[in-house]
Amino acid sequence: MEKPTGSAFGKHVRTRLMSGLLVLIPLAVTLFILNLLFSSLTSFARPVMRPWVGELPEYALTLIAFLVTVLLLYFVGLITNHIIGRRLIHWGETLLMKLPIVKSVYSASKQVVETFSSSTKAAFKAVVLVEFPRKGSLAVGFVTATILNPEGKTLFNVFVATTPNPTTGFLVIYPEEEVNFTDISVEDGIKMIVSGGMLAPPAYRIRPAPPQLAAAGDSAQA
Repeated sequence: MEKPTGSAFGKHVRTRLMSGLLVLIPLAVTLFILNLLFSSLTSFARPVMRPWVGELPEYALTLIAFLVTVLLLYFVGLITNHIIGRRLIHWGETLLMKLPIVKSVYSASKQVVETFSSSTKAAFKAVVLVEFPRKGSLAVGFVTATILNPEGKTLFNVFVATTPNPTTGFLVIYPEEEVNFTDISVEDGIKMIVSGGMLAPPAYRIRPAPPQLAAAGDSAQA
């Protein structure tokens, strides 16, 4: 028997719609992030520029604000690479670190930025599987450091990232026996998080803790 024409047409439409979505969704996400970044960079400059440029159209004001922001970032980077600029920045940071509430926010923000601006391997030591958010379920995590508890036992700081944004998540501290180290690379682990598991490797193996983490725990105990 021949298949109904309507069924074939419906399958054709669904296939083409899925193909279109697979192309447009990454593009839409990219444009959204770029628009968010662009808006953030120009949000503080536009109110300052408005009294100086008069009645310009909004798009022209946004473009000028963006150029001013880029020049400001370049100027700050130029100062940072100069010895006098580094001293001024150090003096400003010292002043900020003396303010009760500001010092906590600034210090934490700076450490996070420095961590994620460094290489991925420096930020994340290994990909692990841990029981989260409940017993019996496994979540992909990244070991970031080790810490000693009051009894001198080594614990692992595990960053459990959220999908699809790996820069947000939960910090959970586990004892060594509850951390399953895998042979999954950090790059593949991040791909798993961003893709919601669709780009997961076909298989993985459990391995011992990497030597550098074991050595860090032993030296901390010593």
